Amino acid sequence: MLPNIVLIGFMGCGKSSVGRRISSLTGHRFLDSDELVSGADNRSIPEIFAARGEAGFRELESSVLASLVGVVGIVLATGGGAILREQNRGALRSLGVIAWLDAEPDILFERATRSNKRPLLQTADPRKTFDDILDARRTSYETLADFRFDSSHCDHDEAAKRILDQAMRRTRAEKNTR
Repeated sequence: MLPNIVLIGFMGCGKSSVGRRISSLTGHRFLDSDELVSGADNRSIPEIFAARGEAGFRELESSVLASLVGVVGIVLATGGGAILREQNRGALRSLGVIAWLDAEPDILFERATRSNKRPLLQTADPRKTFDDILDARRTSYETLADFRFDSSHCDHDEAAKRILDQAMRRTRAEKNTR
């Protein structure tokens, strides 16, 4: 049986795009935690941030992630900050194999700033904010992930195939150690 696959990583790493492709390869249902949060509050992420602040958004995010524990047959793309709370890290660990989708910082920044839908980057100096947040989160991604995949120089289809391959190898290795 294919495991659930959980994609973590910073904004711009491609979690949603790669996750959709993994879903099409596996037949697992694709879920995006930001879309689930948005749906739960009937507002866009920027609107939630404006109305509730980051803390309110994080509360909704935690509730959504907790509701997924026990669900099988999914590929989950998490929001970049989902790893900030211990309760979220626990929920993500229980969901399945965790792949950290990463890329070079300049590439991440370019991807993340293609649209203005990133509330955390609505500052006087978006690049400094970006770098500070990335630096603060990097260790959490590394600690939580079962493996890291660098998407800097490959397309989404290639990334999906390689992440799926690594997830399957990890699952087989875990079964062999039991």
